[in-house]
Amino acid sequence: MPSSIPDRPTLQRRRLTAAAIAAVLFPLGLAAQAVAPPAVLPPPACAVTLTTDSTVGDRVGGALRSGDLLKIAVFRNKELSGDYLIDSQGRLVVPGLGEMHAAGVTPGQVENGLRQLLACQGIRPDVSVQAQIRVSVLGEVRNPGVFPVDPGVTLLQLLTAAGGETQRADLSHATVIRGGKSYPVNLQSALGGGSSGGIILNSNDVLVVPKRGGFTREDAAFALGAASALVTVVNLIVTLTRH
Repeated sequence: MPSSIPDRPTLQRRRLTAAAIAAVLFPLGLAAQAVAPPAVLPPPACAVTLTTDSTVGDRVGGALRSGDLLKIAVFRNKELSGDYLIDSQGRLVVPGLGEMHAAGVTPGQVENGLRQLLACQGIRPDVSVQAQIRVSVLGEVRNPGVFPVDPGVTLLQLLTAAGGETQRADLSHATVIRGGKSYPVNLQSALGGGSSGGIILNSNDVLVVPKRGGFTREDAAFALGAASALVTVVNLIVTLTRH
């Protein structure tokens, strides 16, 4: 009966054949492993482009500006809801949602843009936007400080919001500080129906009501510095509140 064990020459041939096969397949296996899997491209980013309102310089048109405060309420989403400032570059940034250029457009346009961002991320696009500007009153008024008011507020409305003038006030020599420049306004005349009472204020405007005796250049410098400090503090408070 023949033995089932191969003889030595047969074993050697088999070993050589196996080695030859391994020499061919092993590099191929390494090459296969070295091939990187195809890259998975991220989905396109959500982007919103809003058309700038041609009446950006006119508050009656309702256009927003840098420094305006937007109260945003997203239905059933408290994480996205909150108070947001339009920054110095005119951007509205909502963490977790995105950003858009908001200066020069109306609150209604911003609301539509937020709906697009929400829908792009699969969130129910139920949102409302309420705009407020921040203006300051310094000097001889009963309640000086920074006031969040609705867009379109006038000088007389702001004077009323500040509690009115004190007995020492000189309304005829009041001043509005805007963009680092001072503009004289006659609020005494405005109380009698003058046109200056209807002047519409912008974000970060400062109304200064001096004491009787006039408003000096030193007073203007002090008022401008105080107004800048007030705005900085308010910006910090709003930022901390959002976080």
